[in-house]
Amino acid sequence: MRKVLPFLVVGFLIVAALIGSLHYSSDTAIYECSGVMTAPNNSSGPITLFAQITQYGWWAFWNPVDGLLRLEIQSAHIPTVPDDPLAARWFKTGPNSQRPAPFFPGLRFGPRTSPNEREDLFGITRVESYLVLYRWPKAGETVDLTEAGQGQFSTISNSLKFKLSNETTFNGNCKPKNN
Repeated sequence: MRKVLPFLVVGFLIVAALIGSLHYSSDTAIYECSGVMTAPNNSSGPITLFAQITQYGWWAFWNPVDGLLRLEIQSAHIPTVPDDPLAARWFKTGPNSQRPAPFFPGLRFGPRTSPNEREDLFGITRVESYLVLYRWPKAGETVDLTEAGQGQFSTISNSLKFKLSNETTFNGNCKPKNN
């Protein structure tokens, strides 16, 4: 029994460290963003949206992205896109490397009214004081993390700019929302 006890203690410590690192591997903040939506020949009035930004810790090396940005538009509407919830998705992380997009509940389980839809969200990579936004890959798609993203969030000024679609861009300033 004395020979087994050290192995049990070490095993318990390893399992506790893994569970702790998974639990504390992200930081989430919610922002209220005020700005305007612009289209090529049109600019809408002021709009408010909410952004939930989850940033993973540096030790979350298993993830190809550094975090997620989820959106909720003014009317408490979460943007969705038609998609196959069980399809493979990829992130290109280098010239000859790609990694599968990680599991995320909003991707696999669409709204009950339309199970073949998923949240329209962004993956995040950190570049100095900016969080570069990449639209989450659709079914069978590969998103190239080595190219320019579809938007950015400044961690200094809390400004947000991103393409909601090919023709619509949001540009505004955000303030942390009290939780």
